Order: sequence, then C-alpha cells, then structure tokens
Amino acid sequence: LFLAEIGAEDVASATFEAVAAALEAELLLPLRALNECGPLGRTMTGAPLPAEELRKVIQELTRAVCSGGFSEWRYSNALGQEQLRGLSPEQIDLWRQSSSMDHAGGLVTHEDSPGELGFFWATKIGGPSHGFDFETQCILPLLCNARHKVILVSDPHWKHHPVGRAHWRLLWAVGDGKKSPEPRLWLETVNVDFEAPVSTENWELSVLSHAMRKADEMNVTLSVESSLGDLLQRLIDHHACSHDAVEVRERILLRPSKAILEASDYLSPKHDWVQDKDEVTDPLRRCLYKPGKKRSHI
Repeated sequence: LFLAEIGAEDVASATFEAVAAALEAELLLPLRALNECGPLGRTMTGAPLPAEELRKVIQELTRAVCSGGFSEWRYSNALGQEQLRGLSPEQIDLWRQSSSMDHAGGLVTHEDSPGELGFFWATKIGGPSHGFDFETQCILPLLCNARHKVILVSDPHWKHHPVGRAHWRLLWAVGDGKKSPEPRLWLETVNVDFEAPVSTENWELSVLSHAMRKADEMNVTLSVESSLGDLLQRLIDHHACSHDAVEVRERILLRPSKAILEASDYLSPKHDWVQDKDEVTDPLRRCLYKPGKKRSHI
C-alpha cells in the first residue's frame, strides 16, 4: 500500500522494516511528490533539465529508501565515492557520522540521525524555499550526494521537529584554480522555521561550534561566510587554537553530482544548474579555520 501511495509499486527490493522507518520519518509526502510530480522541466534561470536522467535518479533514490539502504547508498555509489576521494578512510567515517553537540539552554545541533531520513524534510525549515514539492530538483543534491549534509538545530521549546538548518558540505578548494585540491568543510547560512516561537540567540555560535569540532575531528579546514569571521575568531580565541581565522578568495572544485544537478546560492549565482562533470567555481570570498594544536600558555 505504501509503495502504491508514493507511485513506486515496482520497487521489488522493499522491506517491511524499511517502509516502517520511512513512515516513522513521515516520508510518504516527500516520496510521493518526487515520484508523481518530480523535478521541474527547467532550472530557476530557465535552462532545460534532463527529465529522463532525473527520473532515473529519483527511482534509484526511492529504491534505496524502501530497501533500508538510503544512507549507505549515498556514500557507496561511484559518484559519491569520487566526491570524497582524497579523504582517508578515517576522515570518511567521521564525515558519515551523524554528529551531534549539546549547547546551553538545551539546544542541540545535529547532522540528523543515523539513516539520514530527516534530510527529506530539512529544506522545509526556513519558510518559502525549495523542497520536495517546490523547486523539487533543488533538494536532490542533498538527498543524493555524499558531499552534502545539513546541520540541524533542535530547541527544547519546539518539540515537533528541528527548527533550524544549515547546508553542510565536503568540498575541494583549488586556490586560484591551479593548486592541488584541498578538502573544505563548507558551511552555509543558518535558516530558521518561521512558524516556531523560539529565540535564535546563539544559534550561529552553536552551529559554528559544531562545525569547528567536526573540523578538528577530521583535521579538515572549515570554510564559512566571511561575515562570520569575527564570530569564528571569538571561538578560536576561546579554545586557544593555534591558527587565527583567515579571509581568502578561492575557487571550489565541484566533482560530478549524483543528482545530475547542483543547487546553492553560495557556490553559484545560477541557484540550480546541471552539474554532471567537474566544475570550478569563480573565486569565492570565505573565512577559514585551520585545525591545529592548541596554543601553549606560559
């Protein structure tokens, strides 16, 4: 019945446990919207989208969910492995973990939970935005790409679901376009659910703290919006880190997207675009935190 409701009756690999997990995560609406409505025919700027290729991606995504292997599929498919190429096995394992961090006032930042089914609803946090039923193609990069996650914010005063989210990526910097790729933990802005009556005080600080801890654990440089430079430096000073925040302009290498396209207002002015081969961005102004030893106190 569930498969019929989402328009995917031909998923022979579906299991009872996987369908139960999908129902628990309230995925009936997202999966039905993806399978029965699907992506728009064009990007936001009017460029045509490859409808048949996207349909196949959605079918593959649906099979992964209904067979109980969604999270594993994201990281183990060939393009997902290529996106993470250059990381050590230990770094890949840390990136895959659904890390969480507790903060003052009961606030929790977390990269969803094991299984990552919460990603389907993540872009609904923040008011009018892309999602499974609006600019549908724009959610596919989050669902399909190993390089793409979100950091969610859960507040004890809003029990229904997370109230904040920030796109969170593992990308590769190439300096002026010629240097060897270096990994970057790429953090985008924190969005808030407009309907939730909660205070957003210290949200950016909490999400930055989460991102810095992950950067330390993975030993990968953190890249944030340049406007967050002062806040990032406050955290660096608080933790007595050995490297100051550094403002840079660098290009980012985007390896091919499993979703056929990419979507970001921070990587490109195009918002969403076909990204099925290696692509290098324009120089982007960012602020970096490089993990290192803590400063010694004499």
